[in-house]
Amino acid sequence: MGARLTQALPYVILLTVAAWLWSIANGVEYDARPDALGPAFWPKAALVLIGAMSVFQIARTLMSSSDDEAVGIAAGLEEEEDDAPRRPLLLALGVGLTIIYALTLDTLGFPVATAAFLIAFMYVGGARNHVAIWASSLIGVAVTALLLMRVVYVSLPRGVAPFSGVSDFITSF
Repeated sequence: MGARLTQALPYVILLTVAAWLWSIANGVEYDARPDALGPAFWPKAALVLIGAMSVFQIARTLMSSSDDEAVGIAAGLEEEEDDAPRRPLLLALGVGLTIIYALTLDTLGFPVATAAFLIAFMYVGGARNHVAIWASSLIGVAVTALLLMRVVYVSLPRGVAPFSGVSDFITSF
């Protein structure tokens, strides 16, 4: 039982931190607007999920039939030998693309910059199915931008003209 309690300890700590963050989120003061979610809604939703998963993992760990089944976070952190080839040029290209993305985000806007970044990153990473690359990038970015801008009300960079037209087009749905 001692090993199971030790394995459950990280989840107990995570649950305690989630409860503490919930108390902080309850203290957020704002002027409520009708038909709009408050600024504490999404953090609280995430904290509910974290708390529920922590309770589930605590129960699973404590109720396991043997110490062999009581596996916690620490088991996943053990290092394994990695025989994969190293590719520093691809790493440098990926870092470069990320820096370019960050520098062009305000000018191009979230939809255009993110789609271009994803397309370029997949080609650099070795993907060669052109239809899958373009479709997943364009559809994924459009759906994500629509959800973030219209449902969650996150203020994403719109970009300057003519790129801001893409953001306007997406939010018109």
